[in-house]
Amino acid sequence: MPILHIRITDNNQIIKLAKGIHAQQMTLKRCVVVKLERGTSTYLYKGGVTLGLDFFRGGIEIASNINNDEISIPFKDNDTVVDTRWNLNFNSEDINQAFQTSVTKYDKTGVAPVFGTGDNELQSIDLYFEYAQLYQYNSY
Repeated sequence: MPILHIRITDNNQIIKLAKGIHAQQMTLKRCVVVKLERGTSTYLYKGGVTLGLDFFRGGIEIASNINNDEISIPFKDNDTVVDTRWNLNFNSEDINQAFQTSVTKYDKTGVAPVFGTGDNELQSIDLYFEYAQLYQYNSY
């Protein structure tokens, strides 16, 4: 099975793939969040971060009273590496060769999370999706 790996290193980032992926079931298998911890920080994530991916928009794959079509990744403010294993199935839209991501605080309030090299700032968020087909074999 093919794997889609996405590394996010900015709040509103354009991800560029070698090729697009046709609409199909995607299974989120793993999410790794890496933060820098150099001492005390006043930045609070309030429970983690929330990710928006363009290819989930509009399909209502995740229905919620606070964040439709966004993936919530919980972690403690003092965690430096969070490696979460999931088996979440989604029916994605077509994934274009380039698409936008967005990262917000878990509770969607205040200043957005910061990616950088300061205390308690995010270094990266890696997502690993498993899917069935790289090519659309059953098209006409």
